[in-house]
Amino acid sequence: MPRLRPKGTPGKAGAVRVLVTGGDGFIGQHLLAHLLAGDCDVTATSLAGTPADGTLSRAERGAVEWRRLDVRDGATVAAVVDAARPRRIFHLAGYSSSAEARARPADALEVNGMGTLNVVEAAARARSDVETVLVAGSADAYGRVDDGPIGERTPLRPLSVYGTTKAAQDVIARGAGPALGVNVVVARLFPLVGPGQRPVFVLPSFCRRALAIRRGATDSRLTVGNLDIARDFTDVRDAVRALRALADLDRPPHRAWNVCSGRGTPVRQLLEWVIEVAGIEPEVVRDSTLVRPGEPEAVIGDPGRLSRATGWRAERDLRACARATLDWVASSDAA
Repeated sequence: MPRLRPKGTPGKAGAVRVLVTGGDGFIGQHLLAHLLAGDCDVTATSLAGTPADGTLSRAERGAVEWRRLDVRDGATVAAVVDAARPRRIFHLAGYSSSAEARARPADALEVNGMGTLNVVEAAARARSDVETVLVAGSADAYGRVDDGPIGERTPLRPLSVYGTTKAAQDVIARGAGPALGVNVVVARLFPLVGPGQRPVFVLPSFCRRALAIRRGATDSRLTVGNLDIARDFTDVRDAVRALRALADLDRPPHRAWNVCSGRGTPVRQLLEWVIEVAGIEPEVVRDSTLVRPGEPEAVIGDPGRLSRATGWRAERDLRACARATLDWVASSDAA
């Protein structure tokens, strides 16, 4: 159990002061729990100013200093950074859903691109010394790659609106960092799964529909998109360990780092695990409207750079992650 200090009390001597933008999101809440367990002094932001319900315990939420922030507002970003006086900034705030970015492309580009520039500029002008800004990027920035595992030298050729906004964020972060004298690290996150993820993503979507069938829904069919594609899924709890390890690197030799397992898992396998742990026998029906045109058959990353620099590797079992996600969705629906 992490040692938690009440909000507003002095941090423990030697504790690392960190700021997490978008701390109430899926990745953010898992990262906050990890940082608190590591005895960090944590400030986090959200659009609402208070954390949404999720995976954080009440004690963990209370141990964080929460601030309201829209990263498009450069003046407020600067004020929050000055008040938090962080040594490390984890910039997670932004659009994370392909469907939502497609529905509001201009807004997604402003948030993911200009919002990131605001954070880097605030770090450069901060009255305290910010050692590292870690930006949560996305493997969607790579686009289609047909010749083996994706390494960090692979060109960014996004295929979607979301991927385009994340490619823009990536370029802005890696360019603005050295230009402004800030150590900026971009973590190119491949697809993450785990408890707390919103149902717009594939695994919790499967879980929600499986639970409805288990509870006796009239329609026992489970509609799906393309089950034959493979993605490099990683448990979010492994991923946040990687983010902390990257932020802790002293003078990292690279600006971009893949966070992935190096293994492809078919979406069909995720569905089979969910069906198994839910204990149901649904009729699985393919819905062509759920299939994205031009979607790559496989997106698999190379985590070698990260592993060599930090010793990190993905450790958690994905089948166990599917069970944990199903349990979390069930408890959330019952709340």
